[in-house]
Amino acid sequence: MYQKTLKKSFSLAGRGLHTGREVSIKVSSAPVDSGIIFKRTDKALSEAFIKASFENVTETFLRTELSNKFGTCVTTAEHLLAAFAGTGIQNALIELDASEIPILDGSSRVFVREILKAGIIEQNKALSVFEVIKPLRVEDGKSWAEIRPAKKFSIDFQIEWPGTALGKQSLDISIVNGTFVRELCDSRTFCKKGDVDRLRSEGFALGGGIENAIVVDKGSFAALNGLRYRDECIRHKILDALGDLSLIGKPILGKFISYSGGHKITNLLLREAFSRGNIFRSKNSSREDRDKLPGFDISNDDLERLYES
Repeated sequence: MYQKTLKKSFSLAGRGLHTGREVSIKVSSAPVDSGIIFKRTDKALSEAFIKASFENVTETFLRTELSNKFGTCVTTAEHLLAAFAGTGIQNALIELDASEIPILDGSSRVFVREILKAGIIEQNKALSVFEVIKPLRVEDGKSWAEIRPAKKFSIDFQIEWPGTALGKQSLDISIVNGTFVRELCDSRTFCKKGDVDRLRSEGFALGGGIENAIVVDKGSFAALNGLRYRDECIRHKILDALGDLSLIGKPILGKFISYSGGHKITNLLLREAFSRGNIFRSKNSSREDRDKLPGFDISNDDLERLYES
C-alpha cells in the first residue's frame, strides 16, 4: 500500500467555533513524507508553517491547537484531521487566512465530502504504520486513555454526563475501510446548555449555535433537524479521538480506549508512548493491512450520501 494525497485542491469558508471569525481555507496535495502541513497566509512566510504533530500541540481545552516555534497557531484542527485520517490522506497542505479552522456543521462531513469530490491518489512511496506492540494507559483525574495491541484499528469510548439527556453513552467500533465516512464523519460537536453562557463570557463558542453543535440539556437535545444518530455525541468523541491520534503521523494498527477522555489525555498518551519508545513499532504496510485501517473501500455511493445527508 502507498501514501495518499489529493488529486486536486478545494476551498472552503466559514466561521471559527470559538473565535467566531470568518476564515477561508484551501486544501491541496503535498509530496510524499510531507505529512499534514498548515500554512497561515496572514503571517510572514518564514513563520507561516505548522506541522500537524502531537509534539506541536499547545492547547487542548475544548479544541486541539497546534503552534510552531514562532507562536503561529492553528486551532480547532481536529475535525479536519479526522477527515484526512478517515479517508486515508497522509500528505496535504492547508492554507488558511486566520487561526481557526471553520466549524461548518460541527462535524467532519463537509471536509470528507470535499476530499472525496477532489479525489484521492496514491503516491510513489510505501505507506508505513505504527503497530502497537505494548499496552500503555495514562490517567488524568477520573479520565483515562489506553492504547493496546490489536489486529485492526478500533476505538472504544465511554462518556458519562449525569443529570443530562446524554446520561451515559459508549461505543466500541472498528474504524476500517469506509467506516469513518459511513458511520462517524457526520457526528457533530456538543456541549451542555448550562455551560454556554460561561464559555462565551470566557471567549469561547463565539461562533457556536444549534446550526453547528448539539446542546445537551437536562432532559433533551437541541440540534438543527434533530439528532443524526441516537448516540451522536459518543460518535463525535470518537471522531475527535481519531483526529488527535492522527497527529502521530501514521495510521495506527491497534486499539484506543478512553473513559471520559478528550484532547488533553489523548495528547498525553501519545507523548508518553514516544517518551518510552517501546509502545509502537514502525512497519511497512502490506496488502493484508487494507482491511485493518481507515481510508479504504470508499465509493461514489458514499460521496452521494454525503451530499444527501
